[in-house]
Amino acid sequence: MSSFSSIGGLLLGILGLLAVAYGLDPTTPYASQAFSVGVVGAGAGGIIVWASSRKPSKSILVQQYENKSSKDDSIQDLVKYKNLYEGSPVMQRTVNTDGIIIECNQMYVKNFGNEKSDIIGKSLFEHVAENNRENMQKTFESWKKSGRVENEEIWLKRKDGSTFPALLSANNIHDNKGRLIGSNTLIRDISQTYHAHKIVEDNERQKIQLDELKKMNALKEEFYMTVSKECQIPLELVKRHCDILKDSAAGKLDVKQLDVIDEIYNNAGKLEQLIQDIIDVQKLNSNKMEFKKELLQVDEFMHNMDDVFSPMMKEKNIEFVTHASTKYALTSDKARLKQVFYNLVQNAVDFVPSEKGKIEIAAREEGDSVLFYVKDNGIGISEKRKESVFKKFYQVNLSFKRKYGGSGFGLVICKGIVENLGGKIWFESKEAEGTTFYFSIPK
Repeated sequence: MSSFSSIGGLLLGILGLLAVAYGLDPTTPYASQAFSVGVVGAGAGGIIVWASSRKPSKSILVQQYENKSSKDDSIQDLVKYKNLYEGSPVMQRTVNTDGIIIECNQMYVKNFGNEKSDIIGKSLFEHVAENNRENMQKTFESWKKSGRVENEEIWLKRKDGSTFPALLSANNIHDNKGRLIGSNTLIRDISQTYHAHKIVEDNERQKIQLDELKKMNALKEEFYMTVSKECQIPLELVKRHCDILKDSAAGKLDVKQLDVIDEIYNNAGKLEQLIQDIIDVQKLNSNKMEFKKELLQVDEFMHNMDDVFSPMMKEKNIEFVTHASTKYALTSDKARLKQVFYNLVQNAVDFVPSEKGKIEIAAREEGDSVLFYVKDNGIGISEKRKESVFKKFYQVNLSFKRKYGGSGFGLVICKGIVENLGGKIWFESKEAEGTTFYFSIPK
């Protein structure tokens, strides 16, 4: 608009000057009139050009409106920032260069369990865990020097004394002259992340420990197997020499000497059995014990057990009874079943009374299984010891250990064999009245 005014004023001024030039010749018609009109036109054109070249000034009303609009925008921006600060889901606090909290949002107040009035004006170090104050001090000093803090991990403390890990990031606040006067700090609670990492670390540590234990267990197993096999060789030699010494061809020995040889032989046998028990336990623990499946007649098997144990019972003056009320054919490992019976019967022999001792073994069908049992009238098992019967070495701390002997492996081996054959084993006992061990093997 102003450009058109300038052009029009310029044309008017030119026409005015032409009219003035015409009126300067007095001989021309209407010279004086043309001169007057030209002066007016040239002046008017000059005024128009001058006026159009100036910037239009604002009216007072316009100035007041714009000032008011600018102030309203500033207030709105301030309200918006305050709402964002207060409503932030992340804890925020504002501190000065002395570490004094001058403002905080509602999430900060809620998390630390204080009233806002209890927080403002206090040192930020009051919210730091005792064992992390030194780290917080270093972080604070570093911020004052570098003007920067980003994802610094610090343990903080709530009003109730509980602590939690957090990540701190600070953006700086400067005055009009660019001087650092404080910071606004964002605080993120990383408790869940921390605990998740800790679980992962614990799992990794446990995995390493488990691998180490497996290696140690493998070495232990190898050691047991090696030592056991090495011990069996001299024990066989000891027993063989005992047999030679008892042979009349080696020379005549008196009764006392024969008793000593018998004692050597029997103890060598016990040691040999202990070594075999250790080997069997290791095989069961490492799932290396071999099991065979073969058809066996239950009544025939029980008759064979009678033949095996009867001589032992006569020697110890124990009444021995065998029952087999089934002729069922069972598919299982005959040798391992015999081992179970041997351990249970040997255990019963150790605990029946020296006079009127009685041991009974039997087998009968029960549903889809064959139930075997070994019953004695021995000392029984007390209630407090019943839970430990099938644990290794359960006899070690018992007062009758020396009197009755036993490695504490026999029942553990029985349990392992029966369960590997798909069955289960349990017992009933009453102190001073006797014990009955049952084990069932599926048909």
